[in-house]
This record gives sequence, structure tokens and C-alpha cells, in this order.
Amino acid sequence: MPATEGALGSFEKEFGPIPEDFRWFLTACGGGVVGSEWVDGVKQLAGSHRKHLREKTPDGWKANFFLIGWDGAGRPFGIDRATGEVVVEPEGSDGEVQRLAPSIEAFLLKGLID
Repeated sequence: MPATEGALGSFEKEFGPIPEDFRWFLTACGGGVVGSEWVDGVKQLAGSHRKHLREKTPDGWKANFFLIGWDGAGRPFGIDRATGEVVVEPEGSDGEVQRLAPSIEAFLLKGLID
């Protein structure tokens, strides 16, 4: 179900601004399966952000992103705040942040084509 401005505003009061491209996705599509990943709608997004904050390791998360969902392995993924790329948190402290797509638009299009 597409997000309303009221629901987006409530989320942003607690967690800060939603990236514009992802805001569009939430208002147009709502959320759902993209390729093999689940992308949160606004109803799930607050719970995911709270979970992400609770599960933060003492050293923090490697990726600095706006969380948009959890992959099939339970790793958080989102939009990198500096680059706009869609990235996923690595497994374990030795891994590197993995780039899934150069932008949320490319991530969504790739999910439609796969």
C-alpha cells in the first residue's frame, strides 16, 4: 500500500529525512519484493530502523546508510548516505560493505528485470 504524507511525516519526526528517491518509491509503490529482497514499506520501516539501532555492534555498522530492508541472510541494506548507492552490511566484522546497485532507481529496475 502506498505511503501517505502523514505516515512519512511521522516516520521522519522519529528517524530523520527519507532520501527523495526512496520517498518516491514509498508514495508510489509502498514497499515489497524487489528481485530477491524485501524492501520495507513505511509501516515496516520504523520497526526496521529500531531493530537496526538495537542490533548495532560496539564498533558500529560498517555501512552508513538509510536502511530500506533486510536481505535473505538477515543483513541490513540501504541507501548509502554519501554516494546514493544501495549497499548491504557485510557478514562478520572482517567483510566489506557490498554494493548492490549504483542508485535506488537502478536497484528497483534491476529487481524488475531479474
